[in-house]
Order: sequence, then structure tokens, then C-alpha cells
Amino acid sequence: MTHSSVASEMLRGFVRGLPLICGCLPLGFILGVQASQHGMSVLTTVLMTGLNFAGGSEFAAVALWSAAPPVAVVIFSTWLINSRHIVLGASLALHTRRLTPLQNAFVFFFMCDEVWALTTADIAARKRAGAASGDLFSFPFHIGMGLGFWTLWMASAGAGAALGQSIGDMTKWGFMMAFPATFASLIVMMWPGLRRSLPIVLAALASAVASLFVPSHWCVLAGTLTGLAAVLLGLDDLQKFTGKKTASREQGEARIESGLES
Repeated sequence: MTHSSVASEMLRGFVRGLPLICGCLPLGFILGVQASQHGMSVLTTVLMTGLNFAGGSEFAAVALWSAAPPVAVVIFSTWLINSRHIVLGASLALHTRRLTPLQNAFVFFFMCDEVWALTTADIAARKRAGAASGDLFSFPFHIGMGLGFWTLWMASAGAGAALGQSIGDMTKWGFMMAFPATFASLIVMMWPGLRRSLPIVLAALASAVASLFVPSHWCVLAGTLTGLAAVLLGLDDLQKFTGKKTASREQGEARIESGLES
């Protein structure tokens, strides 16, 4: 791949992610404001958002910052919220085997939810276009998009932290709606069809029910585990699942009938 094609792929990735980036900027600003109001400096806020590139866990860390809990509680809460990245990374790793260890390190460092979703959609589009299996994943596309998210997320959080002491409670303005709206748009964009949608529905229900009883980081884990269990049980393809059930029922009935005849 030539330098010009690498640059064009990086630009394509950045442009592809720009609408979601714009939707996340208010969240980054709110995160920075809340971090400042909880006693974080601008430098600490920028470092946190740069080193722990995952918005949900950063909001949890900020909420716990001034409560002075044990460090282990902050680490464990952050890990629970980010545990979904284990599943996301495993699915993406199927397409990055040919990359060097350093390239893989960059791939998974920039793999937030939005970047993963758009990269996965790009892989699916390449597959439909007939690309070879080794060419489905575009490293510069992924990095260009990831760099855009990472840079602007840190910048928006840093700006919020710098202005946080002069701004009141921004959550009352409704900007936090951007969080569920972003993930709802990702679900619509990656909707697999009714036949394969049951794990998504079950994961959403598990998270919603869990939110009535436990903190948000446990809800993420509940949804992740429920979705995985549904896939392991074969519920990711209802037609195959019901077909297997029907076939096994028919086989059982045939064995009973043969036993009665004998």
C-alpha cells in the first residue's frame, strides 16, 4: 500500500467516524466539567481520557474520585464497565492476525465502541464487495478513525475541565442523552435482522432489569454475559435453533415409534 493510499484510507476512516465523533464531543465536555468539579486537574483529566480510552468507565471513575473509595474499587468498577471490550476485541482479532504485534497494539488501543462498530461495518461491506479474506480489515482506516475519536475526545474533556469551575450542572441541559442515542444509532447501523437479533434483545433486557437493582457497571457485565450465553446456546440464529429443535424432536419421536413397533 502506497503512502497516498494509506493517507486516503486514514482520511476515509476519519470522515466515516466524524458524525459519531461530533455526537460524542458534548459528552467529552461534560466529562471534563464533572472531573473538574470533583477535584481533577486539567492534566489529570486529559491523561485519564487518553490512557483509558473508554467513556463509560471514565464517568464512573470521575464519580468515585471525590468519594475516596479504595483504589481497588475504582479499578474493579472500571474493569467491569470495560469488560465488553474483551468480546469486541476477540471478534476483531479474527481479522488482525496478519498484523505485527505493534500494529495490533494500536488497533486495540483505539478500539472504543464506536470505532469497533464502524470498523466491523466496513469489514462486512468489503466482504459483500468480494474482497479477499486477508483484505477485509483496513488498518489505516481503523487508525484514522481511532485517532480522530481519541484526539477530539481528549480535547473536549480537557476543554470541559478547564471551564468546569465556571459552569454549573450541565447534565440538566440534556446532553447526556447523546450517550444512549449514540449506542442506539450503532445498533440500528449494525442490526443483523430479526433472525439474529435475539442475543441483542436479551442483553438489553438483562441490562435494563439489572439497572433496577445494581450500579451501572454491573448492568454492563450482565448484558455482556447474557449476550454471550445466548450465542453459546445457538440463539444467534433462530432459524437454525428452531430447526435443530424440530430435528431432535422428530428423531426422538422416530425412536419411540421404532421401540413400540419392536
